[in-house]
Amino acid sequence: MTKPQDLLALAQATLNYAQAVAHTQHCQEVLRSGYTAWRIATGRQHIDLAPGDANWQAMMTATAGEYQRLRSAKGRQYRTHKKLLALAQSWEGVL
Repeated sequence: MTKPQDLLALAQATLNYAQAVAHTQHCQEVLRSGYTAWRIATGRQHIDLAPGDANWQAMMTATAGEYQRLRSAKGRQYRTHKKLLALAQSWEGVL
């Protein structure tokens, strides 16, 4: 694997992974903001929520879309990381 197009594939995989990491971080921030917005809107910003109680379930329901987008972003990040590692391993020992 020493052709220029192979190096280009490695560079593209690196960029794809960096974009996936940034998107995952963005989705985490959006989810945290959703939690905060729900707590403020319902007046529960100063109480502890225990997983499984009614308030927790209501917050999870209200932010289900944001949570699903985060899960999808994490999956994409995982896949792009695996692809990057596979391409990088093929360059191991060449340089």
